[in-house]
Amino acid sequence: MTAIPAGRDPVALLLICDNCGRDFDARDSREEWVLLWQRAVAAGWGGRDRAIGPHRCGHCAD
Repeated sequence: MTAIPAGRDPVALLLICDNCGRDFDARDSREEWVLLWQRAVAAGWGGRDRAIGPHRCGHCAD
């Protein structure tokens, strides 16, 4: 998976776990990728630091 557009907002991103499909609950969906990824890592996510992934949620990163 990747960070994909979220809904109808063309700049909103949704981060999805490649293993289980969980999404990252972004407080501000208009964040640019770098800020979104930094917050995801702080929340326990892991993976490649590019929007193309792969990404793993905190449950799957262990």
